[in-house]
Amino acid sequence: MSFINKWKDKIAHYIEVRINLFKLGLIERISNILSYLIFVFIGLFLSVSMLIFVGIGIGEYFSSLLDSRAGGFFITAGFYVLLLVILFVLRAPITNGFTSVFIRIMTATEAENADQKAEAKTRDDIKVD
Repeated sequence: MSFINKWKDKIAHYIEVRINLFKLGLIERISNILSYLIFVFIGLFLSVSMLIFVGIGIGEYFSSLLDSRAGGFFITAGFYVLLLVILFVLRAPITNGFTSVFIRIMTATEAENADQKAEAKTRDDIKVD
């Protein structure tokens, strides 16, 4: 009977490991999606902010330098295109950074969170004279 109980425990442990592996895979996929969405939202927010607040100012500045409104605003548009190309080139490191953050957040257990809070609390209690 002991032999059957050992196998039963091993099978239960195997199933538990497989379920955890499935959960981790799902977490990785979800974090990839969320990091990509955050990347898109950050890109859109930065693009719109720059276009609205800085674009007019830079366009007017170059317009006064060139004595041509069209020329000043075309230079401004070229600057924005350059910024978007840089953002596009750096999309992989940005999304990987968000992916690692989401994986860390989604896989953290309550015990780890409690330990981190306790550690932060003790660091705050230490006073340096």
